[in-house]
Amino acid sequence: MKKTGGKFIFVLLLVFFVAAALAGMTYSVFKSYLAKKGSSIMMGHSEHASVSDERAVPLLDESDIDDDIKEQLEKATEDSSIGGNKESVSVDLIVFAGQSNMSGWGGDPSQVVQVIDGAGVEFRSVSDPTKLYTITEPFGFYENTETMNDLFLKRGSLVSAFVNAYYEETKVPVVAVSASKGGTPSTYWATEVVGEDVVTRFLNAKEWLKANGYTVRNQFLVFLQGENDVLENISTDQYLTDLNTFSSKMFYRGIDKFLMIRIGRTSDDPDAYKRILDVQTELCRTDPRFVLISTMLSAFGEEYMTDTYHYNQDALNAVGADAGLNAAKYAETRIDPELVDYRSGEIYKPEN
Repeated sequence: MKKTGGKFIFVLLLVFFVAAALAGMTYSVFKSYLAKKGSSIMMGHSEHASVSDERAVPLLDESDIDDDIKEQLEKATEDSSIGGNKESVSVDLIVFAGQSNMSGWGGDPSQVVQVIDGAGVEFRSVSDPTKLYTITEPFGFYENTETMNDLFLKRGSLVSAFVNAYYEETKVPVVAVSASKGGTPSTYWATEVVGEDVVTRFLNAKEWLKANGYTVRNQFLVFLQGENDVLENISTDQYLTDLNTFSSKMFYRGIDKFLMIRIGRTSDDPDAYKRILDVQTELCRTDPRFVLISTMLSAFGEEYMTDTYHYNQDALNAVGADAGLNAAKYAETRIDPELVDYRSGEIYKPEN
């Protein structure tokens, strides 16, 4: 009995010391992870927002649509150009989200670049989630809910130029999904109802593609937003908290990376948005979940703006091409691109 008891105690002690060693290793790894995470300015910002909105009813009134816009949109047809043998077709699913410069309030559909055949298509998650459409500007014009409704103010976006540049670099078609609304601060994007609206648009597209034989290779969200946070005096801390709330919801539902197009200026002040510009730059530089894909809005002067806040189609075409190329480089290499910071004139170098 004594011998057996001794063996039992020895085994028990051995298990204890092994467990302690493993625990020490685990803690060491965890500490290292925290130290790494701690370098991001997002660290310490809660993913919970204090605002809410319960609206989510589809909204569409054709009588509000400008005749010239209607004529342009009639060119959009069902598009099977990326179909072929669907078993072998890989696509990259990209959600385009943000406020009015993403929506293209200052754009002009007659000056938008033509999308290359096979480069990309639009999936209309709201208005017709049954097929793929040719990308026709204004992109996402019909994708309105009561939660996310641009009141038919979209004119011409950066999406067409983005898709062309992305495809020329990757040779992988883009399935583009619209999720933008002008005049929206970060507190809007942090609401539960807006998060669910964007998630629904993304998942509708993803599930339709899989059900119809496509392989979804990458799942990105491209974001251009932040002007209203300055205009509404939303604090930097609140901005980071809100962005963490929104992005966390998207990451949880399957988005791989949050690709950021940095905001620019007002027509009369190139430094009007400096506070948010600095935050966006540092966030992308230090947090591996976020990738900066363009600073080019800072390159344009007031002559490229249609009013105080909105860029014209020439600027949107250039920014779309720049962002599309840098997004493609990330998609192909999984390395954050180094790029020109048009505000400082220096080379932006991410940590990760």
